[in-house]
Amino acid sequence: MSSLRDDVTKLTLVFLSLASIFQFILQFVSSISYLPIDIPFQNVLTKVGEIGLYLGYLAIVLFSILSWTKIRALLPIGILLLVSPLFTLIANYYLSPLWIAYEVIISIVGILGIIESFLRASALSLLNLPTAFMVVFLLIEGLLVDISHVEIITNYLLIFEISLLGFLAYTVIWSSRSLSLRRATISYLVAVPSLFSFLPIYFLVNDNRFMEIIMNMVMPSVFGIVLTNPYSLPIFVLSLAFSIYLSTVMALSGNPYAGLGYFMVVTTAFLGVNGYHLLLYMIYPMVGTILMNVKGGERSLSYRIRQIIRLINF
Repeated sequence: MSSLRDDVTKLTLVFLSLASIFQFILQFVSSISYLPIDIPFQNVLTKVGEIGLYLGYLAIVLFSILSWTKIRALLPIGILLLVSPLFTLIANYYLSPLWIAYEVIISIVGILGIIESFLRASALSLLNLPTAFMVVFLLIEGLLVDISHVEIITNYLLIFEISLLGFLAYTVIWSSRSLSLRRATISYLVAVPSLFSFLPIYFLVNDNRFMEIIMNMVMPSVFGIVLTNPYSLPIFVLSLAFSIYLSTVMALSGNPYAGLGYFMVVTTAFLGVNGYHLLLYMIYPMVGTILMNVKGGERSLSYRIRQIIRLINF
């Protein structure tokens, strides 16, 4: 029975991976569709993206219910997401105090789930703390916008860069510990094509100020990130390309959970800065952060903490 559950969970993660890619395509297409440019297969890509939203909803619900024994907070997250469509039966539900309370409950459960994931993971996962901080900070900011219409002004790009450095260190140490030198080298080389997911945009804006101005409106619209310095767009694009590269490396290095988790965080974490217009954009980064810590491979952090406490008491 346990083996069957594990197989179904892995299959669910495959669907969640596809859903994450599809919904990201929808974000990109819907953001650039307002520009006077021709998007090949726009209608098809839009439909695929919409399928990704529904597929992501089902995949997260199933994954949360199937994996609650690993991270217990996932069960209430899955149940809360499962019943959330019932709110659409209420007229203007998104303006009601009940909906705000619902968002707060989901946020609290999600934060508890993130904390639990760190306690159950190995000490190596502490390198993902900057990412967790980024997700929780943006989560609180999104709630402040919904509740009091107050936005915290901060350097979002700096927060993202710190998160990326933490995940870089995590990736390097994970691959060096878990893989042979040959296998690790192959993983890094095979993942190189993923760098080109955003590099064409970098070359487009690097020497073309007009396109830089255009993309400075498009890219924040796609990712939700607000650039305090418009001239930092090339750095942001390079960081995005590198984040996709590291996610691919982790997937190829035997930890697809962390690779998928970071991809989910990067593509959705900033979308709540202006308030949560879609509940999935609240849950995606929380579940993504939890996924980054699912596969530890060593004794858990909570076990080490208990050992330290025993030594102190002794």
